[in-house]
Amino acid sequence: MKPKYGFEINIPEGNKIVKIPTSPKLQKYLKENFFKGKSYVDYIKEFLITEKRFNTINTAFIKTMRESIPGCLKLGCIYCSGKSNDDNDKACQKYYLQMEITYAIAASEFVNLIISNRHIYDNKQILLDVTHNFFKCFYFVKNKGLMYFDLEKMCVYTLNAGFLSISQILAKSSTLNNLRIINEHITYFDEKKLENKIFNKEDENYLDLQTKFYEDKQRFYKEKLFLEEKGLKEPQPEKSERQKIKGKTMPILALYYYYLQVAGYFPYFENHPEGKLKAIEELIEKDNLNTSRKYFQRKYNDIANHKTNRVAKNQVANIDFVINQMLTDYPEAKEIAYSELQEARTKNR
Repeated sequence: MKPKYGFEINIPEGNKIVKIPTSPKLQKYLKENFFKGKSYVDYIKEFLITEKRFNTINTAFIKTMRESIPGCLKLGCIYCSGKSNDDNDKACQKYYLQMEITYAIAASEFVNLIISNRHIYDNKQILLDVTHNFFKCFYFVKNKGLMYFDLEKMCVYTLNAGFLSISQILAKSSTLNNLRIINEHITYFDEKKLENKIFNKEDENYLDLQTKFYEDKQRFYKEKLFLEEKGLKEPQPEKSERQKIKGKTMPILALYYYYLQVAGYFPYFENHPEGKLKAIEELIEKDNLNTSRKYFQRKYNDIANHKTNRVAKNQVANIDFVINQMLTDYPEAKEIAYSELQEARTKNR
């Protein structure tokens, strides 16, 4: 079990924090040697994709920090009363500083973890989701100006993101190649567990969970290989693309096109040379969808841009329907959808 941690500054009575300015040469050195020229803030901005999203989250985060600071500080603050122009005399300074240090340590750990797991870093949707979850790992102590970070929770969120991204990678590869990769990972985890036992080391890498994930995948791909080799694929009545989408609800259609896009069978609407709305307009006309362009866009955005809307209890039946009725000819998309179906089934239990 990884600990919760936070940074607290204890200043003796009558003392205060003093900022020591750094030279331009030292600032340049720190910038060039910290994350290869990028700070943890730069990476968090990149992970959140848009400046607007970063600003929204950052503003809410700073607001929560401010609300956790003791409310009586202004009464005795010589800066707030106008008796001093020195920032070092701000009564709230130590509280902001100790929370900022906690955030800096946590964000640096998170960024390092993501960068060391390229399969998460390269999957922008999963990366966005896990970055949102990163901010859920902070806890504030009201009227104490203290902030704690749950390292265990962050690791679990990141582990789950890794499982989802690996599932999507496997869905795009051949069955035999997947089994080879899976067997190599299981062997590696077994060796690490044995090493932990020999040296009496604590498991800090969730080896049992990772082993179970790969054993489940191994079982799935062994069964898939058996069916492929024996030609025992369950017969499915052939359906035209028009029959697959005719009369379906908009959430089901949004899921269908989303999984096709993620698996690479269908182009993302954003990639259309004339823009997203034109792509949707052409799709509606081509597939004869009984909807308007704006309504389709709204429902699609709810599914594609917000994982909590897509992977949810109320979507289990829709995802299951899409898997079994609409994605039978698209194995990679079907595997991705199946992975999210399993996750949706465990929500709110």
